[in-house]
Amino acid sequence: MNSYLVDTKFAAENLINTIHNEEKLFEDLSNKFSKLKKVFDHLFWDYSTADMHEDFNDLQVQHKFIQMAKFAKENDLEGKKAELDSLIKSILAKKDSMNSLSMSLLQIAKQGISTVHGNPTNCPVGRSIGSENLKNVIWQGRNQAIHCEEGNPNQRVKDCFANLTTDFGSDYDLSTDYTENRARKIVDLLGWNLYDKYETDMISLIG
Repeated sequence: MNSYLVDTKFAAENLINTIHNEEKLFEDLSNKFSKLKKVFDHLFWDYSTADMHEDFNDLQVQHKFIQMAKFAKENDLEGKKAELDSLIKSILAKKDSMNSLSMSLLQIAKQGISTVHGNPTNCPVGRSIGSENLKNVIWQGRNQAIHCEEGNPNQRVKDCFANLTTDFGSDYDLSTDYTENRARKIVDLLGWNLYDKYETDMISLIG
C-alpha cells in the first residue's frame, strides 16, 4: 500500500464516517419535514377554505374570521410554520456540510493522484463509472466542487458530468445550476460509504 494512503487514512476515514452520520441526520430532518408539512398543509387547507359566501352579512363574516383565528391558534399553525422554516434551514445547513466534507474527501483522493503520479495522465484510469472512469470522476468531481461558486466549469468538467448525467440521471446535470456543489453526489456515486471501499479504489490508482 502506498505511504500516502497510510498517512491520510485517519483523515479520510473520519471524513467518510462523518459524511455517513451527516447523511443520516439529513434523512431524519427530511422525513420530519415531510411529515410536518403534510399535517400543516392539511390544517391550512381546512383553515383557508372555511365557507365564505358573498351573501354573508357583516356579523357572519366577523364570526367566521373569529372561528378561523381560533382554529389557527388551537392547531398552532403559526408554530408549525415556524418549525417548518427552521427545518428547512437545518436541511440546507446539513446539505452544505455534507458537500464540504465530501469535497475534502475528493481533495484527498485527487491529491493522492498528484502526489504519486504528478501528471494525472500517468495514473491508471481505475474502474468504470458508467461511461466514465474512476480517475476522471475523482479529478473532475473535485474540480467542480472546488470551483462551483464561480459558476463557470471548464470543458473537461462539463464533459465528465454530461456523461454522468446520461448514465446516472439529472443529479449530475450541471446545466440546472452551475453553482451547485455536487461533491456529495460524486461520493455517493463512487460508493464511498465505508473506508474500505475508498481504500480499494485508491489502491487501484496509486498502489
